[in-house]
Amino acid sequence: MKIKKVIVPLAALAVLSATACGSKEKTCRCSVLDSNTVRIIKINGGECEDLQVYHWHTDVDSLMVDSLLCTDYEFRIDSVYNN
Repeated sequence: MKIKKVIVPLAALAVLSATACGSKEKTCRCSVLDSNTVRIIKINGGECEDLQVYHWHTDVDSLMVDSLLCTDYEFRIDSVYNN
């Protein structure tokens, strides 16, 4: 009986911490294919590697689409801005 009193709260804590870790905000650094442009995109869930396109509007409200290659690793230039 005492074992159940210990195991149930520990299992609940493990589930809670697993779901909390999965919903952290991530900053993705994405290279636009065939361009020198880099996009910094924040996501609330999922993996940066799953981002493949970015939809955005120009000043004249035209819909543009960029093909992306994304990672959650910091770029070397990030160290300049984080100091």
